[in-house]
Parts: sequence; structure tokens; C-alpha cells
Amino acid sequence: MDLAEVNWPSSLPRLLWKRPDCPLCSSIEFREAEQHPLDGVLVLFALSPVRCVNCWRRYYRFGKRSPDKT
Repeated sequence: MDLAEVNWPSSLPRLLWKRPDCPLCSSIEFREAEQHPLDGVLVLFALSPVRCVNCWRRYYRFGKRSPDKT
């Protein structure tokens, strides 16, 4: 079963597992997403929020968040 075929409940975060492309639109461009209250907990598991540039769907991927630019 492909993860793109799974109907995720809106309360569960969507994870990008194997491929670095969006399961919905196949884009490979992502940006950092806005912070939600659950994001503080997911940081403990090395998950950072990203948003697809084309379809604006929000996902989490493994890895550190990029440093803040001031």
C-alpha cells in the first residue's frame, strides 16, 4: 500500500518517508512550515514541518530545522 493512497485523519501529521517528493503533486520543492503546538513535541523525534511549494500540503520530514536567519 502506498502512503499516498492512505486517507490520513486531519489530526495526524503526514510524514515524508522514502521519497523527497510530495505524494499529492510530485513536487520536490518544500519550504519550512509555520509552527503548530504539536511541533514542539515532534522536534524531540527530529521531525521538522515543511510545506509543499506547489500544493501547500503540510508534511514532516526527518532532520534538523535550518537555523533562524537574523
